[in-house]
Amino acid sequence: MIMKTILNPIKPYGKLLGKQKHKADASYRLMNFVVQTPVKEGLLLLHTMTKEMLLLSQEEQQVFENNPADLPELIDKWYLVPNEHDDRKLSRQLRKVAQMVSKPQKGITGYTIMTTSDCNAHCFYCYELGQSRIPMSEETARQTALFIINHCEHKPVNIEWFGGEPLFNKPVITLICNLLKEAGVKYSSTMITNGYLMDDETLKEAKDLWNLKRVQITIDGTEQTYNRVKAFIYKGVNAYERVMNNIEGLLKAKIPVAIRMNIDMHNAEDLEKVADYLHERFGKSKLLSPYVHTLFEDERIKVAVLQDEKRKVVLAQRKHIHDKLQKWGMYSPNTFESFIKTSNCMADSVNHLVVQPDGHFTKCEHYTDSHHVGHVFQESFDEEMLAYFKAEAPEPQEACATCAKYPMCYFLSACPNVNECYPEMPDDYVHEMQKQTKEIYTRFLKSMKKAKKAKAEKMKETKPKRFGVLSSKIEVVPLASHYVVAFKDPTTLHINKVMKLNALGVDILVGFVDERPAQELASELAKRYETNLENILHEVTSFYDDLKSY
Repeated sequence: MIMKTILNPIKPYGKLLGKQKHKADASYRLMNFVVQTPVKEGLLLLHTMTKEMLLLSQEEQQVFENNPADLPELIDKWYLVPNEHDDRKLSRQLRKVAQMVSKPQKGITGYTIMTTSDCNAHCFYCYELGQSRIPMSEETARQTALFIINHCEHKPVNIEWFGGEPLFNKPVITLICNLLKEAGVKYSSTMITNGYLMDDETLKEAKDLWNLKRVQITIDGTEQTYNRVKAFIYKGVNAYERVMNNIEGLLKAKIPVAIRMNIDMHNAEDLEKVADYLHERFGKSKLLSPYVHTLFEDERIKVAVLQDEKRKVVLAQRKHIHDKLQKWGMYSPNTFESFIKTSNCMADSVNHLVVQPDGHFTKCEHYTDSHHVGHVFQESFDEEMLAYFKAEAPEPQEACATCAKYPMCYFLSACPNVNECYPEMPDDYVHEMQKQTKEIYTRFLKSMKKAKKAKAEKMKETKPKRFGVLSSKIEVVPLASHYVVAFKDPTTLHINKVMKLNALGVDILVGFVDERPAQELASELAKRYETNLENILHEVTSFYDDLKSY
């Protein structure tokens, strides 16, 4: 029994862990970080800590289900651990080592630029409600561009345009991009927008100057629900239809669009209709990627915590919509991360800053009126505040101990999402990772099939090859896994040998003409053509003798 490796473990973990030592007196259990996914060929095992994926054959699966310790390779690779093993401790230790050996790149190359804190919509759940609403000035925009130029270390820069509504102050986007372009800085950008102001003129500038590579737009419901939730400042305009038309414009311009659908009890049923509409209108586009996000209480969004039963309804509906979208090829789960998470987000990254409209720097867009770490007109940073954003938080709940997603979670004290996990979520994570596992496996099978086909095509293209020891009346042509032996002179008596082999179930592809013993060749041919070995051995041996004397 040989397990097939679908994903190799990432190098740092593979080198740090090595093979696990077997303990003769130990009782073994499955590590909490292993996700099982049945497939037609057997059972897929995804290790969320080492990032390795194995395929157990159906025979191995039976052994695994009865007594997994009978598969020693699973102990070697840390899929099985002693009952008393502390899974979380090992995961934390490996992350610490990875943090120590990782070398952050020089320069600040990631920026979230808030062009304004003002907005043309008034969503009830917006975490910026009650905060000051100011636009970025031209002077601040120029200084922001200069700061980027002076701190990018000649590396490409990525900018996320944010707000408020970033397009509510479009001129500063154009100004910053022009200044970067004039300075020879390579840059690309993304944007989080409600999409209302993404008209044709803006779209052209976004593609030609802003180098816009991706846009996220939130759709909270069907037309009536959406227009009520967004409460745009414009009167007499169907905002829903306008935004949908602008999404279509983005897709035609080959700019990918992520549709975030915020879900709560107020729109749980309505969002399924949105998903159906997106599929009907944009389903043929590979550039649209809708997903559902739950609105539960945290420090950013003041939405009441749902009671357990209602929360289950919301999570079940999110799962249902995601399953539909995945079936249509519009959604791809991304719960599993195939890298070591040595930081959480831009907040504890040394290469990213958030630029507020007044020029202040912070490390998270959810902190706008406080917790500043610097300013575009200053060179120094507040080291104490930088440390505040990097501080790790205690694990929020005991359920973390058995959660398969634990190696991919990273808790920061300053993060408003640190307590966002609910009892139902671990099972939801596993469901998402199982879907993602199947997608990875499907891609693996396609790549193997493609490689096999390419190899066969390459062999077919091989030019006919003559063997000098043979007569010019015989031509030997190599194919993918055997040689065609064809006699140029059909009157030769040797064709009888070919015919005899053919009669035994071996077609004109009589096998390998090389230096291997006839016994070896005959065994291979007999196995391939399910022919009696004794009969075929006689003919092959005779054929070999004829070729040598020809």
